[in-house]
Amino acid sequence: MTSLPEPLPTCAAPLLEIDVLRTFVCIAESGSFTRAAQQIFRTTSAVSMQIKRLENLLGCSLFVREARRIALTDDGERLLGYARRLLRLHEEAVGAFIAPRLNGRVRFGTPADIGTHILPGLLSQFARSHPGVEVNVSVGRTADLIQRIDAGELDVALLSVGNAGQDDTRGEVVHSEPLVWAG
Repeated sequence: MTSLPEPLPTCAAPLLEIDVLRTFVCIAESGSFTRAAQQIFRTTSAVSMQIKRLENLLGCSLFVREARRIALTDDGERLLGYARRLLRLHEEAVGAFIAPRLNGRVRFGTPADIGTHILPGLLSQFARSHPGVEVNVSVGRTADLIQRIDAGELDVALLSVGNAGQDDTRGEVVHSEPLVWAG
């Protein structure tokens, strides 16, 4: 096992490159250097070199490399949280200057189970990235929300589908999870 150099003193703190952090997150999420390389259109050796540079920069190992899989070290887990936050902030900052400014109002519908648990975090993120857009939220049953979409009363809705008799071909699936009955 090779030893890593000591981290730089805080007065000369290194800069974390967004591109390298994106590679790091991609490896952590895919569980593989090879899959990550394919996803970011680089060679596996280029991805490995980026991570080696990052590990040298931070003075710690980020991955435990085993025969056919990798896992994050404790330091890697800690960096993953920071990396995700930095990537989101980077995207938000770039979007504030490059993306077209959106203004107006969106009439949004959602069932109660989504509206009370998932939606607050999504709306908070949307408000930060699109401060000029007013979002009016309506909570109701999926069947009622579909009727309101058809009547032009809602612009968009996040719906629970899969119930008998519902046409789930009209929209786009953004999330799915298995249904489990427990008794």
